[in-house]
Amino acid sequence: MQVARDQTEQVTALMRSMRNALMLLSLSAVIVTAGCGGGGGDGQSPGSTSYLPMAVGNTWDYTMTLAPDLIPAQNGQNQEFAYHETVIGTADLQGQAYYVIRTVREAGEGYEESTWQQYRRVDDEALYARVAVRSEEGIIQRWYDLPLLMLPPIEGQTWKDPEFEDVTFTTASVNETIQVPAGTFRCVQVDREFDDTPPGEDSPVHVLIRSYYARGVGLVRDETREDGVVTSTLELLTYELN
Repeated sequence: MQVARDQTEQVTALMRSMRNALMLLSLSAVIVTAGCGGGGGDGQSPGSTSYLPMAVGNTWDYTMTLAPDLIPAQNGQNQEFAYHETVIGTADLQGQAYYVIRTVREAGEGYEESTWQQYRRVDDEALYARVAVRSEEGIIQRWYDLPLLMLPPIEGQTWKDPEFEDVTFTTASVNETIQVPAGTFRCVQVDREFDDTPPGEDSPVHVLIRSYYARGVGLVRDETREDGVVTSTLELLTYELN
């Protein structure tokens, strides 16, 4: 299920802006075990075989944890936020049908609540997040669909971000067992990798965004590593599918 990298929801500056938005991204009681495998499905629930079940009213609740080097948490401790995604409707954008997801990161100590919308769709080829390309001034220049997961998942398959060729995706595994507060899930693991030079620094940092999707559930876990150090995570607490 997942967190927007995504996502984009959404990634060099793109990923950092995504993490900041979530605060990024990217995307997931309870069923004890959910399988993965198979094709893309129709993106619908209940009984969906999609890796991102879409129906109005579907909800996913997560815990977001950010390391203190990203957010100036008190006493140098990690900071946690409640993070929610709810499918609130549909939209026809440039001839494509999307589901509209309201995303809420609840307030934390010293931080106000943040709410925004994401757009996602699923077809037989991929699971997509609609992503904006912005100018240096932050003005939206155009939109494009970012494939977050190719369907059906094939271990070892790689692809590029359509707008940022230095960003590489890999289906690293199709049968990873992941345990989160919502339960234990068999997942497809997708790794997104790129090099980012932080503001004011000369040396690039290697960024790895690792996402786990369970069939019929969605995004289960998402984590960001910088030079091998985990700097943020998103873990599924509960979910409800119509």
